[in-house]
Amino acid sequence: MLRRPLILFTCTLSLACAQEILQLDKIEVEDHYSVIEERKDNSIAKRIIQGEELTQYGDMNALEMLKRTPGVTISAGKGKKGAPGKGYTKVLIDGEEVSTTSRRGGSPLEQISPDMIDRVEVMSNGSAEYSAEAMGGIVNIVLKKPKADGKTTAKLTGGAYNEEPMGSLYVQNEGKSGEISYVINATLSDNSQADDGETRITSLGGYSTEMNENRGRYRGINLNTKILYSPTTKSKYTFDGSLGLNDSNNDSVENRYSNGSSVADRTIHTHNEGEGITIFTKLKGEHHLSGTELVEWKLKWHENDQEGDQTTLQSATKSDQKDKNSFRVFGVDGSYSRVQGDHFIKAGTDIKRLTQHDDVTKLTNGTLTSIEESSLRENKGAFYIQDEITVSDTMLITPGIRYEVTQRQFETDKTIDYWAPSIHALYRLSPEDNLRASISKTVKLPRLAELSSTVDSSLVQNDLNHPDVTGNPNLKEEEALSYELRYEHFFEDKGIVSVGGFYRVIDDKIEKLTTWNGTRYVERPENAGKGKLASLEFELKKSLDTYVSGLGIFGNATFQHSSLMTDGVKRTIKGTSDYLYNIGIDHRLQTYRLTYGAAYRYVGGYDDPIDASGVAESQEGYGTLDLYATKRLDDTYKVGLNLKNITSSTITTTSKRYVTGVLNETQVDQENSKFHFLVTLEGRW
Repeated sequence: MLRRPLILFTCTLSLACAQEILQLDKIEVEDHYSVIEERKDNSIAKRIIQGEELTQYGDMNALEMLKRTPGVTISAGKGKKGAPGKGYTKVLIDGEEVSTTSRRGGSPLEQISPDMIDRVEVMSNGSAEYSAEAMGGIVNIVLKKPKADGKTTAKLTGGAYNEEPMGSLYVQNEGKSGEISYVINATLSDNSQADDGETRITSLGGYSTEMNENRGRYRGINLNTKILYSPTTKSKYTFDGSLGLNDSNNDSVENRYSNGSSVADRTIHTHNEGEGITIFTKLKGEHHLSGTELVEWKLKWHENDQEGDQTTLQSATKSDQKDKNSFRVFGVDGSYSRVQGDHFIKAGTDIKRLTQHDDVTKLTNGTLTSIEESSLRENKGAFYIQDEITVSDTMLITPGIRYEVTQRQFETDKTIDYWAPSIHALYRLSPEDNLRASISKTVKLPRLAELSSTVDSSLVQNDLNHPDVTGNPNLKEEEALSYELRYEHFFEDKGIVSVGGFYRVIDDKIEKLTTWNGTRYVERPENAGKGKLASLEFELKKSLDTYVSGLGIFGNATFQHSSLMTDGVKRTIKGTSDYLYNIGIDHRLQTYRLTYGAAYRYVGGYDDPIDASGVAESQEGYGTLDLYATKRLDDTYKVGLNLKNITSSTITTTSKRYVTGVLNETQVDQENSKFHFLVTLEGRW
């Protein structure tokens, strides 16, 4: 009866519990403790995806990888290619929040190679230990830690996207010297992309067809190091440092043909370029006061700077927009954990300062037309206490409460504070079956880009799906109460099947509305009303080795239903797909040391009714098929082949604008993506 609570205790104390051996009085975790066992025993529902599962499909960065991760609804930024869910999921890297960026700035996740990741933890409902800004759940990306002495890994990848070259190099070294162990890795990537699209606009004055061609090149360098110093068996210090450099260039040509003409009456050349730097640093200490007490502390610094320049040329008119944005975070946090009888109590505090500054400069034919600046400073503080209670051999209950306060200095000073209680329950129906339930309160604070009144112009290409983008200084935070119920069955072969669902009630739901101001289309966020979102989720991972040696299957599916009450009118939440799923198969031929498989991802469409600005939008569902094969040549080398997006998926979005109830304009956008392939050579010494 004693061993399982102790395992739970040490798992909660350290994310590295599956990789280390800790022997402190009665606390012991063994390195054969698998992620499946950890998932089964954890008091809070958590999906854990191992690093090997994340790299096999050839995703080039963490942002791509998260799209196929079950339970994740992270947004991919501009365009219609983002994952559904509008970015509700909170993403952490080694427990630290990823910074927000400007409207044009790239995501820090694009700087992380999947080869750097040890595993991904997905929690669909918030807990007191983590941020209350966890609407839609939490994803924690755990980077690799030292595991071996004197081990070097190198991976070379080359390929082509629609005949445009792609390539990357990943190198990692890990070792140990006395009381110090370390891992250092570096990623160098240089990828190109070529896509095309088509837009058809029908209005009262006629119709036009716009043909778009886009070519881009994206380069990045990322250096990451993790150093562990263990002077005694009861103390450990960790330094994390990461430096990312990136630059991008994108050129597009749009030709417009009006009323069926075969001759273009308008040609727009657009050039985008940008560069940025991302820095993460963290110093962490762990001190075991006894076999049942632990104190942890962290000092952290995060910096993200981006610069961008967009130029459009139409006839003799040249329009420029230059963007600069910087983001800084400095913080300190600490926690105290204690096992007391059947209780595992953890209390902690978190204090940090965030600053962000954006500059937007516009020019026409080289003449300055406007300069806009916006700055935001936030001071955040939080305190939480959480208790994991072993009620019996078969039941754990984890209540907790978190208090957060945010002081914002932006145009006018504002203080926001809230309590976020939560409770999670685990009932073991049998050694292989779990029943879980949870209730939590979460919030979503507006980002600077959503508050700032500066305008990110679409320049010449201004239409329903390419509006100017601005913020709303009067935007309020969202608050939600989420309920979750889940059943899990664990197979002896480390497989799992689960079915569950959640129900979320959202106050002051934020939605983006596109309006016509008489001369241009402008998009801005608004607090639309009270929303509700219900979801049913399935997950399966199972070996079929009994029937076919080395064969395995996996899959997950999410079905959603939403509603929003705004101005007395009930409709669906904008951009919410009815369903999405991932399915796949893997087969290992042991004799030939060959593994191959396929994965298919489908995102269902949506059909939004007319909103308050008179705009309705719908999107057709689309699917993507990926294939992979890897062969181990010997104990040192392995080769791989990835065939990605074989279906060359097309995303079709239809937008309609009504004026006093009469259809005024219809726009149909098609974004076409292309097949691409990758070849890899990996060695380990």
